[in-house]
Amino acid sequence: MKLSLQKRVTLLITVVMTAISLVSTLLFITSHQKSMEKEIIARGLTMATSLSKAVDEGVATENLDLIKQFEDIVHTSDVDIAQVFSSLWLPVDAYPAEKHNEPPDPAAVEYFRTTQGPHPDFYKKNGTFFDFYTPVYYKYAGEVNPTDRLLIGYVRLRLSTSEYTLGMKKAVVLNMAVSVLLTIFAVIVLSAVIRRNVLRPVIDLHGSVSRHKEGELPEPIAVRTSGEIGELTAEFNNMIMYVRDREEKLAQEKERLGVTLRSIGDGVIVTDTDGTVTLINRVAEQHTGWTAQEAVGRKLNEVFNIINEVTREICENPVEKVMSTGVIVGLANHTALIRKDGGEIIIEDSAAPIRDKKSEIIGIVLVFRDATEKKKIEEELLKMEKLQSVGLLAGGLAHDFNNLLTSIVGNISLARICLDPGSKADERLKDAETASLRATDLTRQLLTFSKGGAPVKVATSIVDVIREATGLALSGTNVSSEMVVAEDIPLVDVDPGQMSQVFNNLIINAVQAMPAGGKILFSVSAAVISADENPLLEEGRYVKISIKDSGIGIPPEHLGSIFDLYFTTKQKGSGLGLASVYSIINRHDGLITVESKPGEGSTFQIYLPASKNIAADGTSEEKLVHHGQGNILVMDDEKLVRDIAGEMLRSLGYNVFFAENGSGAIEIYKRHLAEGRPFDAVILDLTIPGGMGGTDTVRNLMAIDPDVRAIVSGGYSNDPVMAEFREYGFKGVITKPYRITNFSRTIREVLKGPA
Repeated sequence: MKLSLQKRVTLLITVVMTAISLVSTLLFITSHQKSMEKEIIARGLTMATSLSKAVDEGVATENLDLIKQFEDIVHTSDVDIAQVFSSLWLPVDAYPAEKHNEPPDPAAVEYFRTTQGPHPDFYKKNGTFFDFYTPVYYKYAGEVNPTDRLLIGYVRLRLSTSEYTLGMKKAVVLNMAVSVLLTIFAVIVLSAVIRRNVLRPVIDLHGSVSRHKEGELPEPIAVRTSGEIGELTAEFNNMIMYVRDREEKLAQEKERLGVTLRSIGDGVIVTDTDGTVTLINRVAEQHTGWTAQEAVGRKLNEVFNIINEVTREICENPVEKVMSTGVIVGLANHTALIRKDGGEIIIEDSAAPIRDKKSEIIGIVLVFRDATEKKKIEEELLKMEKLQSVGLLAGGLAHDFNNLLTSIVGNISLARICLDPGSKADERLKDAETASLRATDLTRQLLTFSKGGAPVKVATSIVDVIREATGLALSGTNVSSEMVVAEDIPLVDVDPGQMSQVFNNLIINAVQAMPAGGKILFSVSAAVISADENPLLEEGRYVKISIKDSGIGIPPEHLGSIFDLYFTTKQKGSGLGLASVYSIINRHDGLITVESKPGEGSTFQIYLPASKNIAADGTSEEKLVHHGQGNILVMDDEKLVRDIAGEMLRSLGYNVFFAENGSGAIEIYKRHLAEGRPFDAVILDLTIPGGMGGTDTVRNLMAIDPDVRAIVSGGYSNDPVMAEFREYGFKGVITKPYRITNFSRTIREVLKGPA
């Protein structure tokens, strides 16, 4: 239930006054209780001292009757017990007599036992009683020094607080009764004052505003009080006069509004409630093709003819939609405007009702803009976003996919070691290994234009890459191939997967250019490029690859655009093939050119820098398996990868230890280092889902051991660590899936290289 403002204010005052009353009562109780206790303590100490003196004087005068006088001193209603003890705390006398043998409080005994010099009095509260203890001294005749007194016993006096408690209860009840009466009186007085001076003017203001919200012009309110509320009421009355004046001036602004509508940058069409055009600005004239003289007086659907761009169905008339709903409406997506000359533009618009001072709809204003170019840009951005999304998805798939392939390829490599080279089983396993390695190219093609995509370069025979790509791409086609390879072809530092993609795309284009069949000629030779010979290449040794087909050729007008992204002349082409070829060659610091004439085929020439680290005849070196010894730590989250890496390393002569993530690898490395059994190398997986990956792990290991020899391991990813591994602290890189030849060679190079 919603309470009125007056009830809420009264409730608030009641709560506040009640709280004040409770606080004051609590303060009174606390203060009165402390005062009562002080009074009891003072009285108890005085009575105990008097008893002590009575006992002292009786002993001094050897008048035992005098000792009995203490009964007269303590014979009051609040004295519960009075006792006399010897210096050894043995009971001597008591009042009443039946409590003669009640033992003293251990705390008092301990207090007088440990206190040095003349003993001060001791008191203690026990529930509803106060116990007071005072020592009794024997005073010698003519005594001068108080320290010469002889302690002969103790006096105990117990006072009850019941009378004080009863008096306090009466005082509390009286205080609470007075507080309740004062609270009720204050609530009544304050409520009346606030209701008259605050609530009534506020309620009047609220009622006036509510009527204004319902469409009525508010009436002035009587000023009932002075101060801020009175000033607020006066200001509200001034505002009312201003509102009345403004409503009258709105009509004068209508013409000015028309001028403004004609000047804005969007198309504007104004109609009456029947949908007849009453105003059209200059931009709307340009978009519709209708002039203001032609459009005014016509129906909106004649001037503003809109259809769905996809279905070609006529769209709902915005005037009818606004009139039926009474709210601002927007056009659906894919809305096209048919111009007067038959042309089409894509538009974005909204229609809103025009209301008079009675809030009744008197017309419709339609605002729209040409969104044709915006749509084209959005479509291009959507293409790029889709390409990036596919690349990111493929990056994640490549990680898991390569982990599986690592186990497959690794086991094949181990099996081939046990077979005679050239045997049928070895040949079959070699083909299976090649096919498995090519499977990774499926994801690599998608990653070429994703973020990163830097090649993971290794020294490779480009001839072997071409042969493998040719065998796969020409399988099942009517096109043959021929390869002419010069002597002493050097190795090249390339990413084998990306380079396979290059030749696969070029071969597929050549096959499509020869629908009736033909031959592709590959020529591979070594070349030395000087600074003057080709300004697009750095001076040095290169491998030159020529790919020539006998197809239909490329028209001259298309020859300069074939490497552009999305350029294609094929009906179902994506325009990514040659664009990815160009991107990959460029990332390898190479160059690709093309020569073609219609009807005479095309020739692509590729220049790739020769490897500087491997000898020209190093193809046999690539096939060697290098054995060694030492301790190696393998970190990978996949058990399949750890198992195959362990089998390979053990077959090569190494001792292997495993970790599932970075934190585990760090702990194992620190333990072995402390035991004097350091690792000769560590192999770290680049990506650990939900854990510390290779980059963070090697950073932590370098802080522990600056000479750590770390090898980064991973599938083809968009992470630059695989391409620029030395910048991140790694000494080598192993790409999944593992082959025992590359695996053993990388480990040997890292172990032999500088720390």
